Amino acid sequence: MIKVKGKVLPKIPVKGRVLDRVDRSVVADALGAGPTDGNASMRQGPIALFGLRQALAERLRSTGGRPSLGVSRRQKIPLDEADWELLCRIAELLSDEGMTPTPGQVAGELLHQRIHQVSVEMEYAGSDQLRQKLGIGTEKRRATG
Repeated sequence: MIKVKGKVLPKIPVKGRVLDRVDRSVVADALGAGPTDGNASMRQGPIALFGLRQALAERLRSTGGRPSLGVSRRQKIPLDEADWELLCRIAELLSDEGMTPTPGQVAGELLHQRIHQVSVEMEYAGSDQLRQKLGIGTEKRRATG
């Protein structure tokens, strides 16, 4: 951990108008960009596992017993056997003397990260625009927990 010593400088006020957001299709057209292979992001390599391990290390907190992710809700999420076995292998791979995450903790962190990515995309593109792209009707449904 880095500890900064010394006086804190005052914030710099930003003056001027906020520019409108440019639609990504306008930028893509201007650059002559085309569609890419949607599966390219699936090939991530060891750095993705390192990032997962770092995120787990930051979120795992000891409450007197086994460290947990500090969540207030426990939810059963169905998985097939192959997915559970893979989570077990990932948890074992990420384990060392300082941290031994469970397969459930790995699954929770992966789900947390993916939900965040989807929410950013929803915010950026807008829910209605995404529903149109997905071919989903405009009526809104609310998920129940």
